[in-house]
Amino acid sequence: MKIIGLLDCDSFFASCEKVFRPDWANRPVVVLSNNDGCVVARSPEAKALGIAMGAPLFQIRELARSAGVVVRSGNFALYGDLSRRVVETLGRWTPNVDVYSIDEAVLDLTGRFCDASGRLRGWDAAAEKDGGLDGLRDLGEISGGNWGEIGERGVVDWREFCASNDRLPTESRREIERTAEEIVETVRRWTGIPVSLGLGPTRTLAKAASRIAKRDAAATGRKFALLFDPEERERELKRLPIGDVWGVGRRLLPAFWRLGLRTAFDLARVDPIYMRKNFSIVQEKTVRELRGERTFNSTTRPEAQKSLQISRSFGETVETLAEMEEAVSSFASQAAAKMRARKIVASGVYVYMSTSGRDPNAPRRNVGLAVNFARPTNSTPEFLSAALRLTRTLFDPKLAWRKAGVVALETLDESVAESRRYLFEPDPERPAERREGDRRLCEAIDRANATFGKNAVFFASNGIKPRWTPNARFVSPSYTTDWNALPVVRAN
Repeated sequence: MKIIGLLDCDSFFASCEKVFRPDWANRPVVVLSNNDGCVVARSPEAKALGIAMGAPLFQIRELARSAGVVVRSGNFALYGDLSRRVVETLGRWTPNVDVYSIDEAVLDLTGRFCDASGRLRGWDAAAEKDGGLDGLRDLGEISGGNWGEIGERGVVDWREFCASNDRLPTESRREIERTAEEIVETVRRWTGIPVSLGLGPTRTLAKAASRIAKRDAAATGRKFALLFDPEERERELKRLPIGDVWGVGRRLLPAFWRLGLRTAFDLARVDPIYMRKNFSIVQEKTVRELRGERTFNSTTRPEAQKSLQISRSFGETVETLAEMEEAVSSFASQAAAKMRARKIVASGVYVYMSTSGRDPNAPRRNVGLAVNFARPTNSTPEFLSAALRLTRTLFDPKLAWRKAGVVALETLDESVAESRRYLFEPDPERPAERREGDRRLCEAIDRANATFGKNAVFFASNGIKPRWTPNARFVSPSYTTDWNALPVVRAN
């Protein structure tokens, strides 16, 4: 048996802004994207005002003024540090915490409730108390049943894969609920961040449960939900839109709707082999996970990352090659460092830049170029070199550029790339000795930045005081990462 939890921070960026401003506790708060462009986070109060995600600042300025909305620029140093504190707090209940994103983490709580064989502690007594459910199957196992295609969509009967005795004993359920409530309340009390927690036998069900907890919090008065018992799974998955299922992106929704799939329950009833044949193995695994079969873990996630992008809109237009090179160099350095932290490598790099579309009299251009590496890499020197070559090819000094970005293409795990090394021709530009030197240099830079702070060491091509940095007119102090930003209390 597995007890998997997914913890989701509620309106995370907006919640972070409120932590050190108790006077904003009940005020609507919105956080803006880079360069103070669009709304990327909203507190519940801001959502109630009808402020849409992605709304441009200029469209909500009057509403913000009249309704007392707090408008903040993105402060990612603050958000990242508070995210770290949330994750550290979760370590009180389990050492097995997988950070999925800045506001989500997966917890394996199995060890708190199960013995070394994976069976719930006190299983026999609890089962007998619940009516002699002796010999209950692992909640992550699927009962028998024909998974061959049935009908046009390969639909199968829910009861074929979710037997009626697939449930938690009462005492075990109460213990899990007490722990869930303790986690939610402790994280809120210790970090100031409100969270929702979903629990289930698989990651996909835990994610679905976290969405249900968030949705029903006002009605139920609790910030957690469980999806173990067959009846509650069926009831809740019928209420969960298919677009809210982990791993079902916008690109797939039209195809699913054409098949008549509207809810998570509809998707759970489709034959997984049919999904693999007609969509992908990821969608097959999603169906199996909704049925209670574990197929995703920390290395095989519902949403496989195929690329990594760093981009910014500039605070001022960039009109010289030197300034554009500084911007692209900074983006490429960040992308390479992130890849090393995630232990992935890129097969190529894509650089793009665009002018502003606001001035109808100015020429509008969107240009981009890509290049493949001889071998997949996450080396900053190699990444920088390729990105800057593309920049010099793309740049036109007659245009006023407003945005640029660097994309790491076709990313894959370092270990996978290493196992495929025999497929690649020798790289004449970077022999083994130079590649090893680059690796050691990057390790040293990463250690220095981890010890002394972000950008303690950086490549000179990034620039010392760049003009292109985005606007951040409404940024809050970095209370937890900057000594000079510590709140000061003065006695009258």
